[in-house]
Amino acid sequence: MRKICGLFAVLFVLWLNGTAQEKAIILKNTNVVDVVEGNIREGVDVVVKGGYIQAVGKNAGSGIDGKMKDMTGKYVMPGLIDAHVHIANDPKETQADRAKHLEYFLRHGITSIRDAAGDARVLKDLKEGVEQGKYIGPDIYYAAFMAGPAYFEGNDREKSMVEGWAEPFAPWMQCLRPGDDLDKAMREAKEWGCTGVKIYGGFDREALLPIVRKAKEHGLQVWGHATLFPAKPWDVADAGVQVISHAYMLEWEGVSEGLSGKIFENYEKYYDKIDHENMSVERFLQTVKAKGLIFDPTLFLCMENGMDWSVRFVKRARQIGVKICAGTDYINELSRPFPFLFDELDLYVEKCDFYPMEAIFSVTRVAAEVLGIADKAGAVEVGMQADLLVLNGNPYDNIKELRNIQMVMKRGKILGE
Repeated sequence: MRKICGLFAVLFVLWLNGTAQEKAIILKNTNVVDVVEGNIREGVDVVVKGGYIQAVGKNAGSGIDGKMKDMTGKYVMPGLIDAHVHIANDPKETQADRAKHLEYFLRHGITSIRDAAGDARVLKDLKEGVEQGKYIGPDIYYAAFMAGPAYFEGNDREKSMVEGWAEPFAPWMQCLRPGDDLDKAMREAKEWGCTGVKIYGGFDREALLPIVRKAKEHGLQVWGHATLFPAKPWDVADAGVQVISHAYMLEWEGVSEGLSGKIFENYEKYYDKIDHENMSVERFLQTVKAKGLIFDPTLFLCMENGMDWSVRFVKRARQIGVKICAGTDYINELSRPFPFLFDELDLYVEKCDFYPMEAIFSVTRVAAEVLGIADKAGAVEVGMQADLLVLNGNPYDNIKELRNIQMVMKRGKILGE
């Protein structure tokens, strides 16, 4: 026992010495994009050490032994967060292929991502690989897929998520039936590294309530589609689903009849009757606001699929003060100069009356809340993880300045150094 304790003592001293010897990085005389206050703090230093922000302020780096980087005229902001991606849904891709997507994210200043349900075997390996330095990429947070039996009837698009698994379902892709042990379901999801659950469909409001409650009891974030068939958008919001995805799915609020649990049956019966231009989603949006929930519109996806009427819903959500997070629900195209997240933010400003400041808030502070990491990411503040993006121009003046990247820092390490 003494030998073991002695070994631990030696290792602890070595760790302490390594930490003490690690020099700080001082971003000198920069302009901090304060996403919380919505202003620019001019001419301040940002001191980073041990992967965290140690100090922010005028001359905060003075007298500190460290690597000085003159950032005069530059703008430092928190790293971007794509709050809705899917990087593990194609079984034909190798981990090397997926690693290219991760590096692409980080190279463009995206320091965290939320994968809204995929193959947890793949995601767990990618997440741990990033943490261990095997892969270069953003921090990864991911959900367990949960749906009711009706969702899977005639719908096998998620089969790839359990390919090679002995059972038709898995801890990360669950079919929840009445009477199922929800505590067990949540424990199994967490054992596979899931930090949230994503509810896809097959539930009415009453069935949703215990699922939402149990997920929260187990410390899991609760994400879900805006329509869960038969649950309509207002039902989803009233049940307290924390993050509600897809502006285009609000269309089902325009159906006066009750919906079926069978998704495609609803399209056959009701879709041609929906008046997208005149239907109201006010009750849904007011409930989202009152309950402090977050709307994940994936507007770029809507526009690419000809659902331009979705703009009206996002514009109204912003108008009444609904919390909005930026996510894409898109697979990267590595040949594109920038990820789709930049297009999402452009649409907020150009189509939905957002100020650039508001769009940036959606992709930093609010997105961090979506991931459950608002205590360590999403702002340039003391104690926060040093995930930083340095820009050559002021993004509050022009949202497209987000593309004008000078430097990316992830957990205190400068990309490329």
